Amino acid sequence: MLDYENQIFLDMFHDDGLLIMSRGLGVSRLFLHFLKVYCDPASLVLVLNTTPADEAYLTEQLEKQGITNPPKVITNEINAAERQTTYVQGGVLFITSRILVVDLLTDRVPVGHVTGILVYRAHKIIESCQEAFILALVSTKK
Repeated sequence: MLDYENQIFLDMFHDDGLLIMSRGLGVSRLFLHFLKVYCDPASLVLVLNTTPADEAYLTEQLEKQGITNPPKVITNEINAAERQTTYVQGGVLFITSRILVVDLLTDRVPVGHVTGILVYRAHKIIESCQEAFILALVSTKK
């Protein structure tokens, strides 16, 4: 990473916050670096607002860097009991907002273990959408 990217990463890592960057300044490298740090069963990081292509690309990049616990993808093909087990196992989880809302409302997600929530392409999120509801729900349950 470049010096300014490293400084941004360290600032964001130590303090919760919102990062707004202009196109071409390396936001995807920073996002990938956050995923790399949190691909550990001791963490539970939920990643929202990704497409299947994003998930495949990010996972591939992490595997190229030697990550042994790559992110898991939570879809509607995984039943509720399996999802609950997956949450307890930790790591980085790509998940749809719809599934996460249901799992949060039914207490399947161990909210106390959530290390963080990363929102990809957050500039496309509006206040009245599910992602905003999820962030509010998690912050009130912690």
